[in-house]
Amino acid sequence: MIKTSQLETYHRRVEKLVASHHLSAAFSELDSMSAAASAPWEIRNTIDKLRESYRYLRRYALDGVTDPQRDEMLRGIGAGILKQSAAIIRGSKVDESPTLYFGNVRYERLQSDSNIPELVRKYREADGRVAMSMFSHQGDANNQHVEEHSRLLDRLFNLIWVSYPLSADDEEALIKLLTDDNIRIELREQLAGAVMLGALEYYDERRLIILAKLYLSRENGIELRALVLLLICLWMQRGALGGKQLIDVMGAVKELSGWREDLKMVFLNLVKTRDTARITRTMNEEVIPGMLKLRPEILKKFKDHNSLEDMNPEDMNPEWEELLAKSGVGEKLKELNDLQTEGGDVMLGTFSGLKGFPFFHKVSNWFAPFYTDQPDVAKVLDESAADLGELIGMAPMICDNDKFSMVFSLGEIPSANRRMMLEQFKMQSVNLAELRNSKLNPELSDRNEQANRYIHDLYRFFTLFRRKMEFKNPFSSPINLAAIDLLADDFADAIALEAVGEFYFKRGYYSEAMDVFTLLFNSRKNDPQLMQKVGFCAQQSGEIADALDFYLKSELIKPNSLWTHRRIAQCYKLLGDHVKALEYYHKVAAAKPNDIGVALNMGHCYLTLENYSEALKCYYKVEYLDEGSRKALRPLAWCNFVTGDYERAHHYYAQVLDDEPTATDFLNVGHLRMAKKDFAGAALMYRNYMEAKGGNLEKLISAIASDKKYLSKAGVDPVMLDLVTDAAAYPEI
Repeated sequence: MIKTSQLETYHRRVEKLVASHHLSAAFSELDSMSAAASAPWEIRNTIDKLRESYRYLRRYALDGVTDPQRDEMLRGIGAGILKQSAAIIRGSKVDESPTLYFGNVRYERLQSDSNIPELVRKYREADGRVAMSMFSHQGDANNQHVEEHSRLLDRLFNLIWVSYPLSADDEEALIKLLTDDNIRIELREQLAGAVMLGALEYYDERRLIILAKLYLSRENGIELRALVLLLICLWMQRGALGGKQLIDVMGAVKELSGWREDLKMVFLNLVKTRDTARITRTMNEEVIPGMLKLRPEILKKFKDHNSLEDMNPEDMNPEWEELLAKSGVGEKLKELNDLQTEGGDVMLGTFSGLKGFPFFHKVSNWFAPFYTDQPDVAKVLDESAADLGELIGMAPMICDNDKFSMVFSLGEIPSANRRMMLEQFKMQSVNLAELRNSKLNPELSDRNEQANRYIHDLYRFFTLFRRKMEFKNPFSSPINLAAIDLLADDFADAIALEAVGEFYFKRGYYSEAMDVFTLLFNSRKNDPQLMQKVGFCAQQSGEIADALDFYLKSELIKPNSLWTHRRIAQCYKLLGDHVKALEYYHKVAAAKPNDIGVALNMGHCYLTLENYSEALKCYYKVEYLDEGSRKALRPLAWCNFVTGDYERAHHYYAQVLDDEPTATDFLNVGHLRMAKKDFAGAALMYRNYMEAKGGNLEKLISAIASDKKYLSKAGVDPVMLDLVTDAAAYPEI
């Protein structure tokens, strides 16, 4: 029997061929895949129908027949090919794959009611029973109905997730359920996550249509979640988009007022997840260890205070702030605060260790919005903690997933301590009634904040769930919505692209910034600043020739930019064209004669060109302008050695040896001592070189051989050189 890995190889080939529009070759590969897997008749029949459609389309095209629907039909056929390829892969895994996805598929095979419309019907009935029991205050009955409702909710989530492909009846039942305002919105938002999860497993156009229609509903809360989920699906399945129904519903989406603003907002928040790992490292490796180091000193400052409860802000010792400033922790805290204000996820490091509660063992719970009467939360929050739970629910900067972590952590705290915590909140003038009132008008809740928090929820699932490796992680690489053909026209005004590019650029993600700026460059070919930025990103990414090309283009439009001239010089130098590099360094030096960096780089260019007299002028200039600096010591020592001024070379190398010398320094001083006929001293330096290189004699012989022309010029006797090398390697003889 063919292995699944072989089928996945076929699938990847099919994907590449469809993406490059080679559909005949894709059909050929799909036929081989189908035969190897002994695909069911239904799949083979569908492939034949798709092939027949493509055959007619191609024949009419070659006959010169005009067809305005041709592009749309081609996209549809390509999507169909990918769909059948995915169906073959899925079918090969159903019986044996150990993943949660296929575990649920096998479970649902055994259930008599395993279809979405039927389970939706049962769920609606259970929802009604819960409402009635709560209304009639039937305690035990209510608990029983709540448990049944929770069980059906979990099962419905899993069935939506693993059903493939969704039928027209499935689509209709789900849209009616997810837009029904008689069903609690938090539960509908949770189920929307299952629609997305299934789309990430295998491309299913109906899932994208459902999410698009949820966004079209314009119902506060769920519309933004649906948009985030839709855009993630479009990105992850960008190679398969093209069905007429999806194109039509996306056309309706694009006609909504505020669509482009929402698209830009979600795009920027998705892009910001690129910074999450760096923020978490800063917290875990710099801020928290720094605070722990300061702890003993801070505790000493409290020694005069028997209790902190009677302290006023005016009592705080300014020395504490000085401690933070001197340690560098204060600056890091300010940076993190700025990042949080901009929407950065500074909480991941804090809460990542609090995902071990049983609640987080279920996939469905990771997509649940936080609300205080959620069954698992209600079990934790007794009367003493009800207000505390409500405060947690309204915390503005914490995502729902982390709010669940906070509540379950409360469950491990004694009731008396919880009451004390609530009193502490009250002492800090937290006005619960005021917070409640601020939430009565949903328009007061910032849309950007809602989208940002939900993206943080999703990021946690894909990076922290205990079986996360079973899921395709949309955050594992940079997300670029502008690269999706279906959305390309929405970035024509370039505002969103520019904001995304600047975000990447500011934080040093140059490869990603270059991708975005290059898209902008296609519509702004005469913008010298954009050319500079693309060039800089290319240079930082190691693509020096491309960087030089953009810098030279920028120079044509803005010829007097010293910044551009400096970068052009750097690129020529890195590419080995030191003559051209000097040409541009001279331009910068003419405007900035005392620029140490320019003088140093000019010296390096002259040194490479073996123009030692000019190189020495540059290095002496650096020494003069930057007195006390050691930047020019090594090149000055070397230049003086190769020009025969051994005393000056000795003067500079003496300083080099006093300042953490490198292996190359020992080698060069050995050469100098050979020239001065200090053979014992040369043997010592060569021995030091060998030790720095791990005692490897071959490396010493190779290094000396590469410098032979300088040694010959210095009049070093080859016989003596061999003897000294031998003495360095075997000093005991």
